[in-house]
Amino acid sequence: MKRIFILMIIFTLSVIAQDKNESTPGFFDDSELKEFSIGSIIVAGEVENPGPVEFASLPLNGFPVKDLDYGNGKIKFTGSYFVSGYSLFDIINTKKIKKENGAEFGPLVDMYVIVENDRGEKAVFSWGEIFYSKNNFGTIITKSVRAINPPKMKMKWALPEEPRIFCLNDAFNSRSIGNPSRITVKSFAGNYSRERIKETFVPEIKIIKGDNSFSVKDLSGAEIRKFRGIGYGHGRGWKGTDEVEGALLSAILLKNANFDMNETRGTILCFSSRDGYRVTYSLSEIINRNDMNDFLLIEKNGSAEDGKFNSFATPDFFVDRNVRSVEKIEALNVK
Repeated sequence: MKRIFILMIIFTLSVIAQDKNESTPGFFDDSELKEFSIGSIIVAGEVENPGPVEFASLPLNGFPVKDLDYGNGKIKFTGSYFVSGYSLFDIINTKKIKKENGAEFGPLVDMYVIVENDRGEKAVFSWGEIFYSKNNFGTIITKSVRAINPPKMKMKWALPEEPRIFCLNDAFNSRSIGNPSRITVKSFAGNYSRERIKETFVPEIKIIKGDNSFSVKDLSGAEIRKFRGIGYGHGRGWKGTDEVEGALLSAILLKNANFDMNETRGTILCFSSRDGYRVTYSLSEIINRNDMNDFLLIEKNGSAEDGKFNSFATPDFFVDRNVRSVEKIEALNVK
């Protein structure tokens, strides 16, 4: 028995000593692990029990990321990492929501989340990308990180100096602020109908961005895609399947309202229809994606009930962020 125990120790040490290279199946555990001590983070805003996050009770989530900066129109690759940490889903899920704006509107799809640090940096996330998307554990505050270093290169990626927000589906790291200290939950404030309006048709979408407004009357010039959706509602379940064809929403926003990557950190959008239904999308989840799972804008025949333009949230597990007969898109920059 003693001999077997010694052999097991030798075998274990030999496995640990092996160098990771292209012949081994895992590439994420062959470099230095850096762990962070996360300071106090307060959850506040439209919650019943504001206060600090109790990290000890939360699970860890992890995934590989490629870290890219985007500044002055130039792309800079800064490293590739395996990160693990606490998801915004789990953090906010410990709180009970108490809406202040539009409390008569039952769904929480009009809400959004601001993450900020003591340096005044802020990043904004829609409620849906945290709670309704297929990858709803993909936004985390890092507890640990290790570099995924190329096995054929001598160089090593520098590790972050502090805990950061990492977003699995972001192409560029505009929302990866360091050392977050506060998470604020809010509902989008605006004037919306409280009546059940059956005829919601509008001939165009009005985009309101600061003091400027733009109109979308057609989908000309935008890339068209086909998508098969499996409809499942958060409230009433199975909705059937949809074969839809629509324009890339990102292309529509970039063309018609002059949005750009420099606005992705702090811009939240509210899509609404005449009957008062509204949802939030972050600008980042629309124009800063890395997974080709793009939001669509669908042009219909223009019936009184269907309207002319419907938004389709292809990245979501639930269909609740699909908006029928979009009337306006309001942009709010939280910076």
